[in-house]
Amino acid sequence: MAAGEARAVPPPLGDVAAVRAALQSAAMPISTRTAQSITTTIERIAAGTPRYNYFPRSVHLVEGTAQPFLYDTTAADCLPAGFGEQNDSVGIARAIAGPAVDENLPVPVIPPGKVNVFFSGMNTAMSSPLQGDLVEVAWLNLTTMQSGRAPLYQERPADYIVTLSNTLETGRGTIVFVVFGSILDNTSRALPPCDYAPVVGVVQA
Repeated sequence: MAAGEARAVPPPLGDVAAVRAALQSAAMPISTRTAQSITTTIERIAAGTPRYNYFPRSVHLVEGTAQPFLYDTTAADCLPAGFGEQNDSVGIARAIAGPAVDENLPVPVIPPGKVNVFFSGMNTAMSSPLQGDLVEVAWLNLTTMQSGRAPLYQERPADYIVTLSNTLETGRGTIVFVVFGSILDNTSRALPPCDYAPVVGVVQA
């Protein structure tokens, strides 16, 4: 486990309900491929599939910890042949609540009341600021009832695995995040975007 990473707790079966609840928001773009990804994600959670042991090289925490989301998500059948079962991409989301310092961010210091959310799409390759990946995060502070929504983008140094992020002014408290959207693998040679099932995180900030 990488330095600065909080130890993930195995997801309870109740997280299946969390995935389904995340779909109740009409604001989320849901495509046919997203629906397939949701089914795959629920099957992985219900089967107790082990989570990916991956921490992006583009995150360099020198202070603070990365809190994992409740489960790994999935984008179904979007990768070139040879990338595991049915060529699915697994998506991994985490959050860094301030006070923290990540030397690979444009503004390294994350103060109290702000949270950096980052999302990695396994086996997707080489995002860039010009690529236009359509990944977003919605959040609700259960302590203050403030909420918001923002895009995730390539703000850290590029790595082979696409990792998108954003630092959000959420305030202090218990924050529920939902990350959703798609990543375009620029080596895909006309394969479809990876449309991920929404992934839910509960973060103490």
